[in-house]
Amino acid sequence: MLWGNKIMHKLVASLTILTGTSVSLLMGTTSALAASFNWSYETGVGNIFTGMLDGEVQEDGNTINVTSVSMNQLNGINLPSTPIIRNSEGLLNSTGIVSFDGTIMNLGACETTDCLTGIFIGNLGIFSNTVLSTSPEFGDGFDDPFEPSRWNIAEKPKVPEPSLTLALVSLGLSGIIKTSLKKR
Repeated sequence: MLWGNKIMHKLVASLTILTGTSVSLLMGTTSALAASFNWSYETGVGNIFTGMLDGEVQEDGNTINVTSVSMNQLNGINLPSTPIIRNSEGLLNSTGIVSFDGTIMNLGACETTDCLTGIFIGNLGIFSNTVLSTSPEFGDGFDDPFEPSRWNIAEKPKVPEPSLTLALVSLGLSGIIKTSLKKR
C-alpha cells in the first residue's frame, strides 16, 4: 500500500505542476482584442450582401479596424474570396474601417492586389457614400448610395480556448485525486 501511495503522490504532484504551468501560461499571454463579425447590407433595390469580417474593436466601442473579409455572398450566392483589404487611400493591405452604427465606413475588400474587383463600402474618401461591386462576379457592377440604417453587424459567438479547458480539467482531476488520497 505504501508503494501505491507514493505513485499517487507523484501523480498528484505532476498534475499540480501541469495545472500550474497551464494556468501561468494562460495568464501570461494577453489576448488580442480581435474578434469575428457577421455583417450584412441590404441595398435600396433589395439585394443583400453578407459576409464575415475579422478586426479589432477600437476604444470608442463603435469602430472596427478590419483585417480580413471572407465568406461573402450576394442574395445567398457565394462570391469570390476577397483576401486583399484596402481603405479609401488605396494602400495595399491597409486597414479598412467599419462601425457598428454605420456612420464610419471605409472598406474595400478586393479579389486581387490591383483591387479592380471586389466590394467597396464607404462614406469616406473615394468610397464616399457608396456600396459598390465592381464586376459581374460581385453583383454586376452594382452601385448604390450607402445608407447606415441598412447596415448590420454583430460579433460572432466566442468558442472557449481548448487550453483553458485543459487547465481547468487538470485542476479538477488533481483535486479529486488529492481528496481521494486524504480519505485513505
